[in-house]
Amino acid sequence: MTKNNNNPIDKKLDKALDFLEQLIAIQLYAAGATQPEISSNLGIALGKVNRLVKGVKSPKGN
Repeated sequence: MTKNNNNPIDKKLDKALDFLEQLIAIQLYAAGATQPEISSNLGIALGKVNRLVKGVKSPKGN
């Protein structure tokens, strides 16, 4: 899938993908995974992981 596509279905699929990435990142972080581990496992930038889990408390207290 490519971003910046004008097809309405592709736009909805991109939104769904973004939402799923956020849900997975939050679950992994809440379960104790580090942000670099999440970044590596999901294949997304560390900065994006940081934004996705912002405000979520890790069990390690990080």
